[in-house]
Amino acid sequence: MVHFAQQLRAELVPEWQEAYCSYDDLKADLSRIQQYYRTIGAAQYSRTGSLGLLKSLASFKPGLSSAMSRRGTRPDSLVAQSPRGASKDTIQVTKRKVEGGDDVYVTELREPLSRSPVEKTFFARLDAELTKVNKFYKKKEGEYIARAGVLEKQMLALIHLEEDMAREGLMSADFLTKTNNHLPDHKETAADMPLIPEDDLKSNDYPLQTFPMKPSPGGQQKIDENDGGETDNVIQEYIDQVAATNLKQRRANFAETNLELAVPNTRSGVGLGGQVSPRSRVRFSPEGMDNSQYSVAPTPRSALKKVSQIPELPEEPEIEAATVPVDHDIENQKVPTLKTEKEFNQAKNLLRLAFVEFYRGLGLLASFRSMNITAFAKVLKGYDKKTGWHFSPIYMKEVESSYLVTSSKVQKLTVKVEDIFTKHFAQGVRKKAITQLRPTRKQGSHRTTFFIGLFTGCSIALFISFFFLVDNKNNLSPGGSSTTRYLETVFPVFSTLMLLILHIFCYAWNVFAWAKTRVNYPFIFGFSVGTEMRYREVLLLATGLTMCLLGAMNIHIAVSLLLYPAPPPAGLPMAPPAALPLPTEPLVADVIPLILILITLATLFLPFNLMYRSARMFFLGCLRRLISAPFVKVILPDFFLGDQLTSQVLVFRNLQFMSCYYPTGYFLTGADTKCDFNNVFRGFGYVVALLPFWWRFLQCLKRYYDEKDVHQLQNAGKYFAAIVALGLRQGFSNHPTINSLWIMSILASIVATIWASYWDLCVDWGLLKSNSRNKWLRDKIILKRKSLYFVAIGVNCFLRLVWMLSILQVDRKFGWNANAFNVSAASLEILRRGLWNFFRIENEHLNNVGKYRAVQAVPLPFNDD
Repeated sequence: MVHFAQQLRAELVPEWQEAYCSYDDLKADLSRIQQYYRTIGAAQYSRTGSLGLLKSLASFKPGLSSAMSRRGTRPDSLVAQSPRGASKDTIQVTKRKVEGGDDVYVTELREPLSRSPVEKTFFARLDAELTKVNKFYKKKEGEYIARAGVLEKQMLALIHLEEDMAREGLMSADFLTKTNNHLPDHKETAADMPLIPEDDLKSNDYPLQTFPMKPSPGGQQKIDENDGGETDNVIQEYIDQVAATNLKQRRANFAETNLELAVPNTRSGVGLGGQVSPRSRVRFSPEGMDNSQYSVAPTPRSALKKVSQIPELPEEPEIEAATVPVDHDIENQKVPTLKTEKEFNQAKNLLRLAFVEFYRGLGLLASFRSMNITAFAKVLKGYDKKTGWHFSPIYMKEVESSYLVTSSKVQKLTVKVEDIFTKHFAQGVRKKAITQLRPTRKQGSHRTTFFIGLFTGCSIALFISFFFLVDNKNNLSPGGSSTTRYLETVFPVFSTLMLLILHIFCYAWNVFAWAKTRVNYPFIFGFSVGTEMRYREVLLLATGLTMCLLGAMNIHIAVSLLLYPAPPPAGLPMAPPAALPLPTEPLVADVIPLILILITLATLFLPFNLMYRSARMFFLGCLRRLISAPFVKVILPDFFLGDQLTSQVLVFRNLQFMSCYYPTGYFLTGADTKCDFNNVFRGFGYVVALLPFWWRFLQCLKRYYDEKDVHQLQNAGKYFAAIVALGLRQGFSNHPTINSLWIMSILASIVATIWASYWDLCVDWGLLKSNSRNKWLRDKIILKRKSLYFVAIGVNCFLRLVWMLSILQVDRKFGWNANAFNVSAASLEILRRGLWNFFRIENEHLNNVGKYRAVQAVPLPFNDD
């Protein structure tokens, strides 16, 4: 049986954790109360026995002697177990009003509890927790009611636009067939459309199913007075303004409202994971009528004229055609019809996403309510069990009459959203609507675990095979000359995929650690529910790619041996020259790593629903927005991906090498050094090496332009320092005889390393705060062992120095192979990035916790000015 404490930790909303009832602290108070009674009882019994204990209780509680004379030798702890003993004489819970209309609960303890310090602490904490939970619930409920009013206006605007488009004949017959089943008429809309009906939200007759207890009649009277308007005036006034009683009044209000249609950018569209790309806005206002006599809503044709003025696609001929009076001939309306339907569908899809996220928020609030009610019941039951008192009915009566239990607005909104979504977004099929509103998370499969083990075993076997093959240097290059050609030609291609696989392994560890510490990474990255990859799925991908990589490396060596066998040992006769293949034939095997890279890229862009298509499309969407950084809004997944790519500079350099080695045909002749002497290739190295840092630099400038945050300029300076250091490093690589470049690269690398280390620790991780509750860390930390943070700080700084050594080309000073050294340094940088990822997302999660931000803010299609 799962204890409630474990269930609470598993089901609570991580971002609202501080607003929940502090169940662990209350249980600790109960343990102290039990220990207190044991200590007093043991001391009294050991000194005087049971009779002495009763006498000492008589001195502890005045009037006990008279009670004992009437009831014999029965102590008060047993008397209190009856309803009479536990009633008003011992405990009294009162509710007081404070400024702002909030309720504060205060428990008054009388003899003998008033002399017990541990019980005073317990009930004071219990009152504070009940006050805190009610205040948070009331605040969040008001926010969702306000959001419901906004969504109601959006829904009315969408229906109004749909009806007018249908009347004007701007929709095709097929489109009307699809939408006719949920197009409301006047009578139906007047009865069913209000999202927050006035009469429903004023009453509290909604059946509560989360807690079985019912409030007492006195408590019910308090509920009616409370819900009538004394404590909820602000919310009720908003409801009275938004929830109109008939359709005519709604449409009159809507016709007088200036709305803007937020048309998503057709080049970027709606991003994956609920993210929405930047949009162009088109204003709708009444046209063609005298507003002094009539209040007319905008027509679809006038809306189309405004849509045609979007400066996003000025080259299309429809812009001029939309301003000309349109004939009712269907052929003349083909172009504007398609454009209008597309924009209408985009607006409807945005509204659908808004309803899904709104419904998810209502579910989180309902879960918050039920879990807290259960927590109070469990705590009071434990108190009665440990002390022998019977106070749970008294205190639970106040809990039942609190706003947390009596308010039924969230439940009513939930039912109404389900009805509206079924009607307008699910073609009237309720099962389909519930599936979209309540997407289920993917459950782990034993098949995934089996294939992880299978791929891991095959990878180990292939690695052992490759180790024995490379042990003989004759197998690495034709004629057995040396391993130099292998490291200069084939190894950079294989190491490209090797570094990517290592990064995937690090991400798998990140996902596992975030899930273990209850960091809500799907919400932070904006993953749609049920589409995020868990750590076992990421491990499956990493182990599968590892098996393919090692298999390709073994096949490459095997093909090289078949095409050009190694020379026989000394003393044995050599084969005749005619039996040996031409020297250029074995180099054809170098195309094998290229084929592996191309297959991997083709799998990434595969349009079919295979190989985690949702994750691949999400990655490609982030990559597309990263490349077009100055022109799109920057969100967390985009700059998080940019930071990952800054740790993969060697991958970009390897791609640069492949763009020269294979298209030019050098792989057929083994002329691996010709690329190094190609001026175009050497000049292109400046661009390729700086791309990741350049993209992040532009993202920081874009964020400063949008948010006016000076910290983004400082962050941009960090990436600019790295760009200067890499540029000087590339210049010294192209001109190794110029010592001044080497000195300048050292100075630039030191500045970039210090700046990046400071930003990692103080900004991205939020650590090194001397005045925090956790010395030199931050006020809130997730890991229980503080030493882990200090170890992470040291490891991050040390690996930053390794990155600087790779920039300074220390391998040339010691005569090491450049490719082998660069791969080793890049691997350490990827490990550092994996460590950085955990603490960066942990800090972002704690920021969300501080702001109680648990749902996505989906932009709405209509903007009401």
